[in-house]
Amino acid sequence: MGDPLAERVMHLLHLGSGHYPGDDKERVPDPERFLVYRVSDTEHAIMDREDRRDPEITIPTSSLLNPKFCVEGWYHKHVGQLRGYSPQDISKMRARPPGPAMGTPLGQRVAQLLQENGPYEKDSESYPHQLRFECLRL
Repeated sequence: MGDPLAERVMHLLHLGSGHYPGDDKERVPDPERFLVYRVSDTEHAIMDREDRRDPEITIPTSSLLNPKFCVEGWYHKHVGQLRGYSPQDISKMRARPPGPAMGTPLGQRVAQLLQENGPYEKDSESYPHQLRFECLRL
């Protein structure tokens, strides 16, 4: 199943590439700029190839589980502070509104896996509903 939270974070952060404080806006964003991985039951780490830090930036997994959490907006503010910009400068650097929220990547992955592994016992051969499964809560 992999780590759907990490994959979603990488996708959302990539959408904001080129727009973080200190980024070169003329440079084409690297599609593999970010690497996100779980470091414990309570934290994920974010590695940014354009802004290497030791140790990497960590974020509570509980934040990533919040469907309304905007990781791209959080990262914009956090990296701006780490690069020494004032809160006012960070706000001025915001060239566009924050990206989409986290949503429910765990539930989406569960539904995807269930859909890909059918048909199931007692299913008719031509089950007509493509989006048969929906996981509302984990």
